[in-house]
Amino acid sequence: MIPILTAQQIKEVDQYTIENEPISSIDLMERASGAFVTCFKEKYDNKSVGEIFIIAGTGNNGGDALAIARLLVQDSYRVKACIVGETPKGSADFKTNFKRLKGVCELRILKSVSDIPSLVDKEIIIDGIFGSGLAREVVGIHREVIEKINDFDGDKISIDIASGLSTDALDIPKVAVEPDLTITFQIPKWPFLQPSYAKWVGELAVVDIGLDSAYISTKAAGYFLNEKSDFKRISRPVFSHKGSAGSVLLVAGSKGKMGAAVLAARAVLRSGAGLLFSHVPKCGLEIMQCSVPESMVLEEEHEEVVSEIEIPEKINVIAIGPGLGKNPTTRKALYALLENVDKPIVIDADAINFIAAHKDLLALIPKGSVLTPHPGEFERLVGSWATENKKLEKLKLFCRTHQVFMVLKGAFSAICNPNGLVVFNTTGNAGMATAGSGDVLTGVITGIIAQGYLPEYSLMLGVYIHGLAGDLAKNKLGRTGLIASDIVDHLPAAFKSLEKA
Repeated sequence: MIPILTAQQIKEVDQYTIENEPISSIDLMERASGAFVTCFKEKYDNKSVGEIFIIAGTGNNGGDALAIARLLVQDSYRVKACIVGETPKGSADFKTNFKRLKGVCELRILKSVSDIPSLVDKEIIIDGIFGSGLAREVVGIHREVIEKINDFDGDKISIDIASGLSTDALDIPKVAVEPDLTITFQIPKWPFLQPSYAKWVGELAVVDIGLDSAYISTKAAGYFLNEKSDFKRISRPVFSHKGSAGSVLLVAGSKGKMGAAVLAARAVLRSGAGLLFSHVPKCGLEIMQCSVPESMVLEEEHEEVVSEIEIPEKINVIAIGPGLGKNPTTRKALYALLENVDKPIVIDADAINFIAAHKDLLALIPKGSVLTPHPGEFERLVGSWATENKKLEKLKLFCRTHQVFMVLKGAFSAICNPNGLVVFNTTGNAGMATAGSGDVLTGVITGIIAQGYLPEYSLMLGVYIHGLAGDLAKNKLGRTGLIASDIVDHLPAAFKSLEKA
């Protein structure tokens, strides 16, 4: 896992790399700038883009910007650059790259906002005014320049972090560059993972600049980011059978909401579970048997909702919630289930809403259970919050208090364990913001738990695989038309990417 570091910790990692690789600070800057340019070239071909305008500050981020300008010119891009601030007061590495850029491309120094040239004929702006060390409000000419950048209609790209956005953000910035793309150096910053800061990040690309990874892993961090190497290669023994692959009871569906049950059921089976028992209302029996012929369907007395839940023998895990509806009869069935179940369960959707509305149910949730709320459901559980920090504190407190696991769904879903450790997920895309996506996630997590994986690992792997399947679907179909069934259809390919040869 990659630790999410503070601005001070990032500075310490830079310094450790410089001293122990060893490498000079100016050469590390050149390496970082080269990584930025490599990423930039993958997105913008020099034959297809017009003039690039680079705006640099006088700190090390400005030094990066000037090095990037020089490297882009060498690669036949049309570049102009300007500097905001007093160059004699610049950092040592800024001054070095300032000298290197002279005569390479047009370069001007802005003393007032009136000095900014017209941006109408420019196609791309690269923002390198402030870096990850900024810890103050932006004022004066720097603020005016940022506001002018934000008025620009072309593509805006920030180097490492948008100027004006703090790495250790506790509050929403009053002014900061609003980029279309942020190309950040090796360590994603905390604000990048929070929805409240989305407009100051845009699309995110992370480039490796060769910082000491072993030293990074030693840094104490409040949050982490997962990566593919966190997950072991998946295999299934030669003599496996459907019983050894785990049995699932899925309690889901109500009249008009059987689609949620179908999606969750298909995801359970596509995630490797051997047997699936689906408990659905009578109106959903034929739907389920036709849509998911691999599932056994348990008989329910009530026509429209789940009213009484019986647990078959040798069930490894129970999932409840997708499409249940809010009928009081179903709430009573949830009470009875929680009172009688003796193992962790997966709780989603309307089951979470029942718990939020009837807090006495919280005491009945088996320790080690998994809850998968979206932000609205989470707010019903814990109340509102003023900042992203407060939201995550509520997440950690809830998991510690009730000894449960939780995934707070969304871009960079936050996964929390009963000890309050939070890991952000790296897979997934905006096309997955579609009806039924959460039902698929419930099925994936449940199907993995059924095979004997521990809840914490199952939750981490399930969220990662769900997002990866969504990414594979996006690559094939695009974001706009992506639907939840597409995620299910791409689960086999996602799991295959983790299979042993």
